[in-house]
Amino acid sequence: MLPDTILLNVEERQPLALWQHQGQFALIDHAGEVILRDGLERFADLVVVVGKEAPVHAAALLKTLGNEPELLPLVEAAVWVGGRRWNIRLAGDIDVRLPEKNAKSAWARLAEYERAHRVLERDVQVLDLRLPDRLIVRKAPKGTPRANNKGRET
Repeated sequence: MLPDTILLNVEERQPLALWQHQGQFALIDHAGEVILRDGLERFADLVVVVGKEAPVHAAALLKTLGNEPELLPLVEAAVWVGGRRWNIRLAGDIDVRLPEKNAKSAWARLAEYERAHRVLERDVQVLDLRLPDRLIVRKAPKGTPRANNKGRET
């Protein structure tokens, strides 16, 4: 403001996720804008979103995933597939395929399956939720060690 006052407005941007694109990582905010590209080590606990358009859709995805708090800590990464839907990578190298529409209800179905049947503790590799009336399960190949296996090898 003239003649001798400077007006400064600082707006802090809140980190949402790490974005991986073309082998590079960046920290993004809720609007999908890049906050920074270096010194990301302190943000290693954030979900990694992958894909060219992933930042634009990341906030909506994390809101959906947050509706099931018992599953959210298992989420390691999310891949934006075909410009229309997400694949979620859970701890234990389990891939969850969400549908293009009604991802929120599909995620809620997975939480219900987990509560009722403990599907994430089984030897599964892929859980496909793209069909609204069923869960398609692909088992892990025999002899494949599970990353979150609670037992010990003897």
